Amino acid sequence: MIVRSSRPRSAVTLIEVLTAIFIMGVGLLALLALFPLGALSMARAVRDDRAAAAGSNAASLAAALDFRNNKTVTTALTATPTGFAAPDMTGAGYPVYLDPFYATLLSAGPLGAVANVTPGLPRVGTDTILTAADIARFFSFTDEIVFDRNGEPSGSNSAVPSVIRPGTYTWAYVVRRSQTGSPLLTEVSVVVYANRGLDTVRGEDPQTASGTAGQNVVNLTFAAGNKPNIRKGSWILDTTYVPNAGKGTGSVNGYFYQVANTSDVDATTVTLELESNLRANLSNVVVMENVITVLERGTAWKP
Repeated sequence: MIVRSSRPRSAVTLIEVLTAIFIMGVGLLALLALFPLGALSMARAVRDDRAAAAGSNAASLAAALDFRNNKTVTTALTATPTGFAAPDMTGAGYPVYLDPFYATLLSAGPLGAVANVTPGLPRVGTDTILTAADIARFFSFTDEIVFDRNGEPSGSNSAVPSVIRPGTYTWAYVVRRSQTGSPLLTEVSVVVYANRGLDTVRGEDPQTASGTAGQNVVNLTFAAGNKPNIRKGSWILDTTYVPNAGKGTGSVNGYFYQVANTSDVDATTVTLELESNLRANLSNVVVMENVITVLERGTAWKP
C-alpha cells in the first residue's frame, strides 16, 4: 500500500533562485577574467620570444660584420666627445652608442654632441651600412609579418603582392673598452627596443640620480609634475661622468640596469630597486622607455 503524505512538497523559493544565479554569475565572471589575463600573458610571451630572437640575430650580425672593429666605431672610441675631457688611453674612456637609426636622425656625424640624448656616449652609425634599406635590414627584426583577420599576410592580395614587415623590434649596440687604447678589451652590449619611434628621437629621458656602487637602489629626482615614465621592467642607462683630475682625462660609465620595483618618495623623488647591483657610483641616468632587454656580450662574445 502506498502512503501519501498529506503535506504538500514545497517549491523553490525566489531567494534560492536568486542565490543560485548570484553564485553562477560569480563563477562566470571569474571565468571571463581569465581571458584577458591569458591574452596579456600570451602577448608578454610573444614579446619575450621576439626579444630573445632579435638579440640573438643582433649578436650574430655584429660578430659577422665585426662592428667592434668598424672604422667609425674605433675612431669614436679613441676620440674626445664634444664638451668632455679627453679619454685616458690606459684606462676607461667613453662608450660608443652604435645606433644608425638615431645617428641619422640627429645628423650628428660620427662624433657630434648629443648631450640631450645620451651625454658622453657618442651616437654613431657605421661606415659600411649607410642606406635606410640597409639600416633596416641589419638593425631590425625582419622575421615579423603583419597578418590580416583572415590569417593571410597583409598586402598579399594587392595588385603588387608584398609582405608587410612592421619593424616593431630594433636594436643598437653599446661598445666600450676597459682600456681605451687596447682594441683587445672591447666589450659589446646588445640593446633591443620594441615600438621605438624611428621618425624622431624620443623615449630617452635624462634624469639626475644618486646611487652607490655595490648597492641596488637608485633615487631619481625630477621637477614636480615631470615624473619620468618608469616602472617595473624598465631600463636605465648610467651616463655618469667620471673626471680624472690627476690626468686631465675623463670617462662615462655607460652601464645598463633593469628596474625591479619603484616607489614614490615625494612629488620630486622616486626610488628604484634594480635587478643587479651598481657597478659604479651613479649621478646621472637616462630612462630608456622603449628598451625591452639588454644582452651583455663581454669582450669575447660570439654568436
